[in-house]
Amino acid sequence: MRVSAPIANIRATRRATTAMLALIGLAGCLDLKTTPDACTISVAPASLSLPVNGSAAIVGTAFDCSGNSIATKKISYSSSSAAVATVTTGGNVIAVSVGSAIVSVVADGKSASVPVTVTPETAALVTITPATLTLRRTNTRDLSATARNSQNIIITGRTFRWSSSNSSVVAVDQSGKVTALAPGSVVVTAESDQTVGSASITVTDIPIGSCSLSPSSSKVTVTQSVQPTLVLRDTANNVIPSQGRQIIWTSSNEIVATVSSTGLATTRRAGTATITASPAENAQVTCSVGVEAVDPRIVQVVIQQRTGSLRLGIPRGFSAVLLDSTNTQVPAGRITAWSTNTPTVISVTQAGIVTGLTLGTARVIATSERVADTVTLSVTNVPVSAVVVAPLQVTLQEGQTRQLAVVVTDSTGREVTDRPIEWITNDPTKATVSGTGLVQAIATGNVLISAISEGRLGQSSVIIQQTPTDTIVTVESFSVVRGLTSAFAITLQDSRGNTLRNRNVVVTSNTPGVAVGSPNLQSTLVSVSGLSVGTATFTLQVVNNNNQNEGKASRVIITVTAPTAPTAAKTP
Repeated sequence: MRVSAPIANIRATRRATTAMLALIGLAGCLDLKTTPDACTISVAPASLSLPVNGSAAIVGTAFDCSGNSIATKKISYSSSSAAVATVTTGGNVIAVSVGSAIVSVVADGKSASVPVTVTPETAALVTITPATLTLRRTNTRDLSATARNSQNIIITGRTFRWSSSNSSVVAVDQSGKVTALAPGSVVVTAESDQTVGSASITVTDIPIGSCSLSPSSSKVTVTQSVQPTLVLRDTANNVIPSQGRQIIWTSSNEIVATVSSTGLATTRRAGTATITASPAENAQVTCSVGVEAVDPRIVQVVIQQRTGSLRLGIPRGFSAVLLDSTNTQVPAGRITAWSTNTPTVISVTQAGIVTGLTLGTARVIATSERVADTVTLSVTNVPVSAVVVAPLQVTLQEGQTRQLAVVVTDSTGREVTDRPIEWITNDPTKATVSGTGLVQAIATGNVLISAISEGRLGQSSVIIQQTPTDTIVTVESFSVVRGLTSAFAITLQDSRGNTLRNRNVVVTSNTPGVAVGSPNLQSTLVSVSGLSVGTATFTLQVVNNNNQNEGKASRVIITVTAPTAPTAAKTP
């Protein structure tokens, strides 16, 4: 059916109005919102560790109260310390310097955080400047090392560990200073964070400009050797080491002298030769010395034993050194004759064995090829080592004598009889000793008798006992004036009639009212005191140390007389 245009427009208007009313009604029923508010927020990762200049993304997620994520929610990012770490609006964290920072994630007032630790940068590349280097031996050079991170940014403040692939060619210290030691090539490395950089170094030798040998000339005997001293100098005349240099040594006359690869020249026969040294690296540099070889003619004989003495009867060996005109010892094989001009004092064998025959002074002579040397020696006794006196102990009575014997031995154990001996007693009041060792007992007691020879001492102990008294010899009678004191002599004798002294004599008076008496200490006198006129009998008895009577008693009749009256003067 065909509808007119006005009617169609009305119908369209109705349909639009109906649709609008329906939408308004639906909106009133649903109360719609475009984006819900965040109830919680989370962030990942929970923590972050980055090197300086490193970066990493963190992701914050907002959730509604039903636990549903809100994908369209706008998230804000911030750092607690931008000097340590910064964060972009999209959550990209960038490490700035070593330290710690907190990155916060915020949405609708809800927040979460990520602790960020910034560590030093790790070297990804190490380079050494210069990377290649050529040095002469003994030269030094400072190398520098640079560390870069993975973004090729230079890392400052780094310490490197330096090493050389051959420290005998190039040495390097921990500051990067290299020293050229020997020709060759090495690799020097610098390491940081297990990342290694390297440099190639070549060492060349110092060019030789000149050389010299010393001494300029040498004189030696045939078969002897001489080692010249080589000195090398560079083109600036500085002394340079010769170690490691190849030196070519030659002799101008190998019949006279040959030379080894080290420069040791050995002579073969008398004559002259020139020894030349030339560095292999520069044959135009040469130096030389003259060597003269002479026959080993003896010009001096030297007896080695110059001092000391000979002990009588004890052999002593002597030796001599033969010297040529260069003061060099002549090789073995030459004959040395030994002699003496004092054969009565010493004897000498052709082996140089000298023996003293008598005390005195002698000369030893060594002669070889009409050249001689002489040494004067003294022949002395072998020193005494021991003195023994026999018997070691002896017992004597007063007045007795005893001859002591002595044995003197020298250091070889041989008994000698020609040494002076000094005899000494330690108490001459008890016993004396003669120069031949005869002991005379004088008084009771103990005495040490010593025999001394050359400082060596031997001793004998002498025990002296009293000789028993046998008889007291004295007068038969004695007279004394009353009131006076007088003395008579007594003599003590042993059974052989020898006189004894210093004994204990007891004097007893049978009439002490008439007279009393007492002996002196030497037992040679008895003092008599007259007390009253009359007679008395004195009994004299020797008593020993045990208070026992010893020997026979003697008796003396004592008469005490009255004093004589003075004579009266006559009257004229």
